[in-house]
Amino acid sequence: MNSFKMEINNPSTKIALPALNQYIKKKKQNTKIKQQSSNSILQPKEFKTSFIIPRNINQNQYFRTKENVQFALTTFSDNTLGELGINIFSIGYCVSHSEIQQQKMEYHFQARDFELADISTIFQMLRLLNMEKAHTNLSKYLQRYEQISQIPCSTQLEISQIEQLASKYPYECYTFRHERNESVILKYTHNIKFLHLMGITIDMLEEYLRETKTLPCAIRVDNYLEVWHQVFEAVSNDQQIFEIEVQNFNGKRFYIKIKQAQIFVEKDGKLYGYLYWIYLTDTNQNLAIQNYETVLEKLYPKPKECLYRQIK
Repeated sequence: MNSFKMEINNPSTKIALPALNQYIKKKKQNTKIKQQSSNSILQPKEFKTSFIIPRNINQNQYFRTKENVQFALTTFSDNTLGELGINIFSIGYCVSHSEIQQQKMEYHFQARDFELADISTIFQMLRLLNMEKAHTNLSKYLQRYEQISQIPCSTQLEISQIEQLASKYPYECYTFRHERNESVILKYTHNIKFLHLMGITIDMLEEYLRETKTLPCAIRVDNYLEVWHQVFEAVSNDQQIFEIEVQNFNGKRFYIKIKQAQIFVEKDGKLYGYLYWIYLTDTNQNLAIQNYETVLEKLYPKPKECLYRQIK
């Protein structure tokens, strides 16, 4: 265990990701014009804090505990797919393989080689950041986690109702295996409508995954601490409906109500949980196709029309 000094909201702290293809957005340094305009805007306060954290945590930015609490101190804003954010779970987990089944995509997760952080580290950070409500929500989550084995399994009727509702809207689903010693994510699933919500196609997503080893997300993640607090509050309090801001490939932002539902199934003496986030909105397939065609045009521009006949 080593003591590290960390700067929160420090733009110079970035996670290392592989190089990307041409259409994957590479963030550029601010121009002088942007710098001048930003000088008139009140900048967020920077917190300098010292924590005792495991030595092997990558860049000291991302934390995962044995209770499967995911926590980040920074917005991973480099190497994004258009204006989409990066799914924080794909920072802590790598995709071992993916497959397309009917109208949905499945990604099998494998935990990356990060040393697990102790939950007390997260509590300490929340106190130092004066995030008292998040501290309370984390306590609630741990109480539920301790009683996870007592949660009754879902009936077949409940499962069918959730799956039927999810099929009507864009949705994403995380499959967990809950054990006393550790809880892990095994699989991440979403349907094609979820891609349309983000304004992308399967081909765009597969290329992005191949180049970055991460996945995009629909939720706007301008400030990961703020988003983490909002999402974790919904999960820890088992809210059935919550509203959150999303952002698509083109940068358009809008608020959407999310239906949260959980399914619990016991298999071979182990408890599996399925966390559904169902986005209660319609999607535009045409936007995804248009973005894909624009990407292809940039990668493979059409040759200019030959002027031979005119010259002749």
